[in-house]
Amino acid sequence: MSDHGIKTYADLAETCGDMVLANEMVYRPMELMSGDWAPWEEIFQWYIVQDPSFLMSHTDEPVFYDGELCLYVWGLKTFGTSWSVLPAPEIH
Repeated sequence: MSDHGIKTYADLAETCGDMVLANEMVYRPMELMSGDWAPWEEIFQWYIVQDPSFLMSHTDEPVFYDGELCLYVWGLKTFGTSWSVLPAPEIH
């Protein structure tokens, strides 16, 4: 199975187009659109992403949708490690 050349979180982030760190999104009402996430799991960083299609189709990363703002948001459960050395999640 192909990993689409994605070895790190930095590679994975490139599939999302433009991204904006928006940690205040945690306070917005959002719907989990894809991925694995339980309410007791902490998400450390929230990124508004231009194109969540690869994340939603090929990973179990949590992607949320804010219907009022029409925004997709990637919730990252990792913290403190440079994305360029952090191994990518499983790609399927």
